[in-house]
Amino acid sequence: MLDFQVDEFTLVLQSTKRPNYIEEWECMAINIIEEFVRLSNIEAVLGRLKEATHSLPQGYSSGFVCEDAPYYFAIAYHTDFVQMGICIKFSAHAWMEYRKQYESLYASSIQIHQFFANINNNTLYTSRLSRLDIAIDFINEKVNVNTIYNQLSKKNQIVKTATGRRNHSILSAITKNNITSTFYLGSKGKNIKALLRVYDKKKEQLETMGIRYEEALQYDTWVRFEAVFKGTYAHDLSDELESVNNDTELKDLLVAALTDRYQFYYAKSDRLTTYSKKMLDLLNQKNFMFSCPSPRNNLLEQSQRHILNGSGLFPYLYKVWRIWGDEGLKRCLEFLYAEFENYEPNDDVIAWLKKYSVLYTKQGCPFK
Repeated sequence: MLDFQVDEFTLVLQSTKRPNYIEEWECMAINIIEEFVRLSNIEAVLGRLKEATHSLPQGYSSGFVCEDAPYYFAIAYHTDFVQMGICIKFSAHAWMEYRKQYESLYASSIQIHQFFANINNNTLYTSRLSRLDIAIDFINEKVNVNTIYNQLSKKNQIVKTATGRRNHSILSAITKNNITSTFYLGSKGKNIKALLRVYDKKKEQLETMGIRYEEALQYDTWVRFEAVFKGTYAHDLSDELESVNNDTELKDLLVAALTDRYQFYYAKSDRLTTYSKKMLDLLNQKNFMFSCPSPRNNLLEQSQRHILNGSGLFPYLYKVWRIWGDEGLKRCLEFLYAEFENYEPNDDVIAWLKKYSVLYTKQGCPFK
């Protein structure tokens, strides 16, 4: 199975009117932000915004972030530099949560082209992407990151553009115990316009207890090809999004953006690799609809697994039961409950609850 989605993105809003004096800019910026928030329904979908002067996109001095959210969403501007515009940054988690909650609230799915149409219905500002990450997932497709990297490094496989030109991007990797779980095509430098990251998504989710941990457990393999487009490449995609009318057209635009720069060939036969051909086959799918992964928080489940499997609680209860039987086990549990009533949470626990309790309430109990 191949899955496909926009991962994260950043856009910049520019005022349609220049301030006469720099002192006017901050007021104009706030008006633009209020209009963007209204058109995007950000606070209804992602939650209340609060003012922030830190944790903002690099270079920006003032802005807003979602209050007590476990994902990263920010709106930022610089009080002294009008030309920097207003930066809107969605992390992958924030965009997934936005799509999920939007559909729940308005009984309608939303993709990036519809989001752009909504926010651009104004006269105060224009918008364009400064970054867009496009991801194609190979799920249970027997694609192996280590094998692909070894084939590329040995020149048994090569990368070409759609026009047939050789892609000479720098190849680098993260390797441990001679196994590569992530490799990059292209430099990760600040001014690079395009970069491809190929990595073991299942491994990443399991090791980090990521928001798609439960989903990762269901798959035998999960490999992601993730293209990052910045600068003029992202600007061009902004222009193209204006003409997109449905999910199929969006899919074609984004798949073409990735495969136009990254097509994998067997060096000797000069034929497309099987996995690269499957990417191109996405362009032939009609009546395409994007899936909407449901991001879940797994920190509570992680603590729960530790209690069940690694904390020593169950071995302790078993010993009590073997020595004193059911009555002893019952008295032990009563004792633990009484001790819990005397427990005073520390600041870390209070901060955790403030950050995650609302989302966990929506998500439902993990006790299954």
